[in-house]
Amino acid sequence: MKKNHSMKTSIFLSHNYRDKEFVRKLALDLECHGIRVWLDEAELKIGDSLIEKIRDGIDNVNYVAVILSPNSIESRWVQKEIDVAMTLEINGKEVKVLPLMLELCELPGFLLGKFYGDFTNKNKYEDTFKSLVNTMGIVFNRSAVLGLNNNASLGDAIGKAEILNLYFYPKPFHRPFQYIGMRVEDALKEVNGTINSGGNIIVESDDCYMNLEAEGSFINFVEVDIKNTAPCNIEKTFDPEPILGCLSINPSELDLVRAKIHAHVYYDHKRKLSITVQCLYDDSPLTVSFSTKNYKI
Repeated sequence: MKKNHSMKTSIFLSHNYRDKEFVRKLALDLECHGIRVWLDEAELKIGDSLIEKIRDGIDNVNYVAVILSPNSIESRWVQKEIDVAMTLEINGKEVKVLPLMLELCELPGFLLGKFYGDFTNKNKYEDTFKSLVNTMGIVFNRSAVLGLNNNASLGDAIGKAEILNLYFYPKPFHRPFQYIGMRVEDALKEVNGTINSGGNIIVESDDCYMNLEAEGSFINFVEVDIKNTAPCNIEKTFDPEPILGCLSINPSELDLVRAKIHAHVYYDHKRKLSITVQCLYDDSPLTVSFSTKNYKI
């Protein structure tokens, strides 16, 4: 198996689209534990070869989680994904298939004999999720699990974003801090961007403009403009939570260290990052920046 570029524990979520609500929550909780998630809606782009992209995704992860339900066991694509993953496992490759039961169904023959994570009881989600991350060698952090804390959760932030007609931005704008510390060539491939005259990586869509700055061979600063928030005014207050939410950042993971009319500064102590949500100048969009240098405690 090719090693994951970030050397993080990584997982591919094989599922049917009808189970997307559960899968999105699971993906967010896994990423809050530092686990890199391969999720089709974040990874696939128009024109991609589905078979090649999925095969490449499975080749580059440590685990393949199969979300089992009556929906998925009848899915042709899920069967193809499981076939690829089981073939790699049988051939001794470094990938492990993890069955996760969402709704009771008959296990496919090739998964019989495997112990599965039981997510059928929503009230036991935390216990099963803890067992899952422990299986992957990750220490469970209860405060990082979506909806289990008393502060504003990611779900709350995403809800606020929807009210403002902002939506859940997929890759490459999904949790942009993941590019901090990445080698420039790896980041360029990961975000499918371009290098400008200043040597920075630029990625732009109809909704976002992202700038990845490097120091030497590694990315050390990321800035994202949320275009749909323009025009803003530096003398007008704003709520930073929906801006964080649309980038899949959980406000409850952050420590608000400074709040001004035009800027809110947070520290992410887990990742040792400074995250700033601000209006840089009148008539601009709101900007979210990520820096390791500005993290000072």
